[in-house]
Amino acid sequence: MVSEKALQEFKTIWREEFGEDISDEKALEEATALLTMFDAIYRPIRKEWAEEFENNHKTNGTV
Repeated sequence: MVSEKALQEFKTIWREEFGEDISDEKALEEATALLTMFDAIYRPIRKEWAEEFENNHKTNGTV
């Protein structure tokens, strides 16, 4: 759920980016879609993966 404060901030950003005001309903719909997409694509990098990447690049001389 998006808080009222977050919704108002989202509407402000929307107005700055797109030059238009949107209703609370539209803002909630768009904010929820954005958060859903972000949740689907963002995954923190595991510490082991970062260490493996760094070690591989040190071995290859690219870091």
